[in-house]
Amino acid sequence: MDNLTSNQALYRYLHQLVEQHVVTEDDQIIFDAFEQNDIRHACQAIRDTKNGEVEFQHLTLRFGSQSEQSVYQFDLSDTMRFCLDLYSLYLALRQTKFQIETFHPDLTSNVVVPISSDALLWESGEHFLKQVIRYHAGAFYHIIPSLQLGETTPLHERVHGLTETLKEQAFALWFDVDPSQGMFEQLLPFEPDALKVAATLENKQDRTRLLPLVKFCRNHKLAWVAGRISNQDELTQFKRLGASHYFGYFSDIPTSMSFKSFGDAGNDEY
Repeated sequence: MDNLTSNQALYRYLHQLVEQHVVTEDDQIIFDAFEQNDIRHACQAIRDTKNGEVEFQHLTLRFGSQSEQSVYQFDLSDTMRFCLDLYSLYLALRQTKFQIETFHPDLTSNVVVPISSDALLWESGEHFLKQVIRYHAGAFYHIIPSLQLGETTPLHERVHGLTETLKEQAFALWFDVDPSQGMFEQLLPFEPDALKVAATLENKQDRTRLLPLVKFCRNHKLAWVAGRISNQDELTQFKRLGASHYFGYFSDIPTSMSFKSFGDAGNDEY
């Protein structure tokens, strides 16, 4: 395999992957959107619960004329989902490179990128990550992978090597967690810097479901981040429960981020 030393090389590699892994009809929809450079990040501020200051930026893949649709809501094959996760990482690299080139280093925002561990353990994803770390380490340092694990993934011996690499090369390592699934104890060997949860507190059942995570983080002195905050009352409750950071439509509307595609380009522009 060729070395992926430039933005263009990364894009070409991903374009080939996406094209090769069209399986379902929805895969084809996503590939067509990819060809039109219509898949982009929605960027949303992550704020400190104590003072409301912006600490990080949360990135999620969207597409549509207003970037209103999640790419993951479709009936996608597993490999297409992996491709999209890698593309999300690529777009995050483009964003951090742009910031490094444009602003003072102290003003560069660290970006949080949700990504499946299976995508990075996939042979093509493993190669992509190695190339990113080798040739794009400066930009990768400003990325915070928020790993999404399957039910059996923590038992996979290769996950330990992956998490060690990410902790060494990225700014921090977070994990996406579902309070209803438990399995928090299995995350301790990976030494996460924070856990990220998308939960609401609309009713007593929601609060009861969240309590095991709150107690776990308190007992192990782990930071946790609350997503999907919808109002001030909910934010107040999450602060009382111990959340260190939060994000949601209540405080910040996601902003669409777009970069020039290399589909027809012969250069390495940002």
